[in-house]
Amino acid sequence: MKIESFVATMILIAANCSVSRADNLCESIVGLLATEFLYKVSNSRLPRVEIRQCSPYEAGAIQLAAWRAGDRSPALIVNTDDFGLVQTVARANVFVIETGGATRDQVLVIRYSHGRPELALKRMTRGTARVNVSASAIDVHIDGIYNGDGAERTESQHFELDPNGMTGQ
Repeated sequence: MKIESFVATMILIAANCSVSRADNLCESIVGLLATEFLYKVSNSRLPRVEIRQCSPYEAGAIQLAAWRAGDRSPALIVNTDDFGLVQTVARANVFVIETGGATRDQVLVIRYSHGRPELALKRMTRGTARVNVSASAIDVHIDGIYNGDGAERTESQHFELDPNGMTGQ
C-alpha cells in the first residue's frame, strides 16, 4: 500500500536521534523531509532529505543530507554553516530549505532527477524567500540577494515537479 502526501510541507521531527559519523555526517537528525511513504518500509530506506545538526561544540551548524532509495550513505551532503531553519517545503521531487545565520539566510533547493539528488539552487539573502506551490511546480522568489559591492538583486526560479524524479523511472 502506497501513501502519498498532498501537503506541501512535511517534516517529521526526530528528537536527538544519534547516528554514526559515516561520510562526515553530523550526528543529530532534527528533521526529515520526504514526499512519499510506503507501508511497512522504514524511512531509512526511502529517498529523503535529512536536516541534521552538527555538534553544539562545533557551532551547531545545520547540514542537509539527501539520500537515494535504499542507499547506505547520502548521495549529497550540504553544509550550511547556519544554525537555524526558516522554512521548508517539499513536494514530489523538489525540496526547498531556507536556513538562517546571524545576518543572512540561505535558500537551497534540492531536486531529484532520475532518483539522484542535486543542489539546484543556493543563494544568500538578507531577506526571506517567497515559495509558491502548485500541482505542477514550485516557484521560489528571493529578494535581497548578496551581489558583492553592487546593489542587492532579486531572482525568481521555477522548478517543475516530476512525480517519477525520486525513483529514477
